[in-house]
Amino acid sequence: MWMHYTMAAGVLLLLVANQPLAFALGGGHDDPWNSERIDRLPPEVRSAITRMCGNATAAHYFATFLDNSRLIKLHFEHLHCDEQARFCRGASCLRQEYLSTGGHYRLKRSYYGGED
Repeated sequence: MWMHYTMAAGVLLLLVANQPLAFALGGGHDDPWNSERIDRLPPEVRSAITRMCGNATAAHYFATFLDNSRLIKLHFEHLHCDEQARFCRGASCLRQEYLSTGGHYRLKRSYYGGED
């Protein structure tokens, strides 16, 4: 009888351990507009956004990382500000590129571009 309980517990453990992480965390809802996306940016970039926007939330593709995170591109149509800041002019929105040099990010380029 003891062997049956041990086998049942083993099977149950395998079934529970094989569940996806989202199930284990209770569903894992990801808010489309989230301030954590800004909080995760390097301090220099985060500080610049705060100066321009105040408290902000960002969508998934606000920041894209290229060249092993050496280059960060910001797409301001994916940013919501508490302030009344406007970063788009018609179909053209602000873009910024930050480049990491010497362990710090600096603004490399700022321009207006269409949605892509």
